[in-house]
Amino acid sequence: MIKKAYANTSAGQCHYRFTEGDSLPVVLLHQTPSSSLMFEALMNALSGMNMYAIDTPGFGQSFDPIGAPNIEDYSGWILEVIDSLNLNKFHLFGHHTGSSLAIQISSERPDDVLSLSMIGPFFADEVEKNELKKSISTDWSPDENGDFLNTVWHLTGEVLGAKGNLELQHRETLDALRAHYSSHQSHHAIWDQDVIGLFKTINCPSLVMCAKDDVMYPFFKKTKLIKSDSKTLEIQGKNLGPDLDTQAIANNFKSFINTI
Repeated sequence: MIKKAYANTSAGQCHYRFTEGDSLPVVLLHQTPSSSLMFEALMNALSGMNMYAIDTPGFGQSFDPIGAPNIEDYSGWILEVIDSLNLNKFHLFGHHTGSSLAIQISSERPDDVLSLSMIGPFFADEVEKNELKKSISTDWSPDENGDFLNTVWHLTGEVLGAKGNLELQHRETLDALRAHYSSHQSHHAIWDQDVIGLFKTINCPSLVMCAKDDVMYPFFKKTKLIKSDSKTLEIQGKNLGPDLDTQAIANNFKSFINTI
């Protein structure tokens, strides 16, 4: 059974989903503009494990950050949640933006993180980031004509990959609409992070997965060049693998942590 709860942080309350099991804890961090809902299928597939899927501040049912938080702010709030749950040793699992947060947390708490699993990390250098800024838009703020609704429907269906799965597209659309402002905040934080430099410093075992049609696939191909001892696996599901390739990802993850 997946349960829900809130944890207090210095800036507000964070919402999280969790399952109780007999494994060492697993902390799951979602992509922008989703929420911890995106991990429910995976949590069910990993039934019997001790898992915590946290809504990043600004997403899902967590508090809305003020101003322009940086990656250290986000990781600090997530760590406050982790500390409030008394998770002294844990596995980290991040998806897209959640991968950036997971790398940051692994860097800040190397003695606590047992392993680092990621789907589609943002291994872009400064030149690549500057090129992406020209083509990526996170602007779907409400407008009087309601055009923003079509913008988000296109985002979740065509870009993220939910087209053809009406229930999934509807769910992701609602999450994105809720996060129309916080998506700007989190993307700016990610642009400014030296994720490649940080990943090079991580000592815990690392698993990196990505689908060929994931927007992050070009960066996934650089993983071994950045950190040669990382394990890499191709999956399915475009940018929504935990929903669209659930069992394969669950199997990959279980096999990986069972070797640690």
